[in-house]
Amino acid sequence: MLKRALAILTSALMTLAQFAHAESDYAATWGPSVGAQIPMLSGIDQDGKHQDLSSLTGTKGLLFVFNRSVDW
Repeated sequence: MLKRALAILTSALMTLAQFAHAESDYAATWGPSVGAQIPMLSGIDQDGKHQDLSSLTGTKGLLFVFNRSVDW
């Protein structure tokens, strides 16, 4: 399950990297607000199976953490 979560996270980070060089006005307003539902993310895991957030969510939910480093 951890490997699948990492594969989804990698796909999400690759998508977010496209916006890393956005103009400052756009970058300041881009992104979901606190408490908003996450958009549906999907990707292929290490076994070639299609995974999305609903397939990774367990009985206690799913914790998705994004940590931006200071040198990014």
